[in-house]
Amino acid sequence: MRTVFEGSVHVEYMQMYVDSRANCVPIRDDPRAGQVNGLCGAAVEGYLSLTTGMHTGCVGLTIEVHDTAPVVDGRWEDVVEAPFTPQTRTVWLTQWEGGIACEFELDPVDHRVRYCAVGMDEANAHGVVFDGEPPVDRYLLQFWPAPAEPDRVVRQTSDQAAYWHKIARDLPAPPTPGERAAAARAARAEEARARAETVRKHELRMWAGRLPTERLRSVGGNVHGMRMLDVHLVHAIARVDDGTQREIARWAAHRACALAGLTDVDWIAPALAALDAGLPLPAPFDEPGAAWRRLFEDPNAPLITITLPDGTTHNAFQQAFALPALLGAAESDSLQAALDALYAVASAHGTDHRDFLDEVRYTWPGLGVVPPAPAESLPPPFPLHLFTRDAPDDTASGEPTPAAEASPAAPAPDPKAPAAPPRTRPSTTPPLAPSTARRPPGMDHAPPIPAPSPRPRPAGKATPIAQAQIVIAATSPGRSAAAEALAPDGASLFPIKDVDSDGDGEQGPSEAG
Repeated sequence: MRTVFEGSVHVEYMQMYVDSRANCVPIRDDPRAGQVNGLCGAAVEGYLSLTTGMHTGCVGLTIEVHDTAPVVDGRWEDVVEAPFTPQTRTVWLTQWEGGIACEFELDPVDHRVRYCAVGMDEANAHGVVFDGEPPVDRYLLQFWPAPAEPDRVVRQTSDQAAYWHKIARDLPAPPTPGERAAAARAARAEEARARAETVRKHELRMWAGRLPTERLRSVGGNVHGMRMLDVHLVHAIARVDDGTQREIARWAAHRACALAGLTDVDWIAPALAALDAGLPLPAPFDEPGAAWRRLFEDPNAPLITITLPDGTTHNAFQQAFALPALLGAAESDSLQAALDALYAVASAHGTDHRDFLDEVRYTWPGLGVVPPAPAESLPPPFPLHLFTRDAPDDTASGEPTPAAEASPAAPAPDPKAPAAPPRTRPSTTPPLAPSTARRPPGMDHAPPIPAPSPRPRPAGKATPIAQAQIVIAATSPGRSAAAEALAPDGASLFPIKDVDSDGDGEQGPSEAG
């Protein structure tokens, strides 16, 4: 026998505890549930709840560890026994607010514990023991290895013990291990169901009340950017076959190059021809960084500034948004190719992107009856921003030119001029067959419109390319691929700033890849 503790322990609310659990999670069930004794609650594995007669103050306590069952000493008025299996080798005697009174070691095997008490009624009548006063009630806690058996009352003398025994016997029996396991499985299933329902409702909000297909849900690229531009068109493109998706991707690539004046550029024309033939893109498109360098180094490639669809950036390079349409159309997944290419063309159209999305409907009536693009706010981030910021003129004072001064003011309307007819969008989409449906000018099945000649910039908008600043926004960590392409050795003709694109609470277009 060894005595591991002998002294006084501060108790509150008539309680002290023995705990050997590795994770001390809160106790939800009463440790006395299902027992016949109410002094030593042992219904929680690896844990004991010990009841005292003293409400608040110090009680005397001795803890002993035996090799075999000790003899019951007649000095003790109340004696109970219960099973106890330590979960860890270290066992703690703890107090009401978690303070540790002592710790000792027990082998992690089945034990029997005996809890003996004397003076419980006197302590209950006393109520509180203040600091410096001797304990009124004393207790003995004995452990020895023994097979698990139900708890029992060995001796009952005090009214306090009788009261707590009755409390324990009136408690409902705790759930069995099988019932606990079944309840845990049911709780996990309910949690998974609630989580799936939350995801479903979120997707319904994201996808205009229609759940996406598994392929649409998992496709990479700019699917979410295109979704925010025109979710109904995305659903329609996801429903058509791979061949139609690939045709849409090639059409969009030609449309982007024609819009940005890149169709006849000597190193872009072969890439369009390879795309039409289903062949890999030739150099410099076999390495995207090289394509970006070529775009900004080629003096024959136009650089036209536009206002982006978000309406906040007014000097973006249109060609920097058209080029990704050619790269996106070559993606191996036909759905991603179509969505990436269309997103790039819509971005290159700037604030006219909704007219372009209507053009997609009229050009591809086989997509079916698709509602027009919703009038909702556009996502601020884009997968790749390449735009200039006007540098101060050499002769200026060094202060940046305000936007209102850099752009010419619009002429005042003539009050005598007739009112312009209101511009309306089609209320419905064309039928499945394109036969006789009347389309707006330029929205037919003719080849892509010719490349527009570069429009002269308004006074004050010209920016020497050597003074331009290229800002590259990408979501990947580290330096973006386009930044490395423009300045692979850390040197560049332009000042380069690499910034992160941030969304607004949901996955933005750039976060999709």
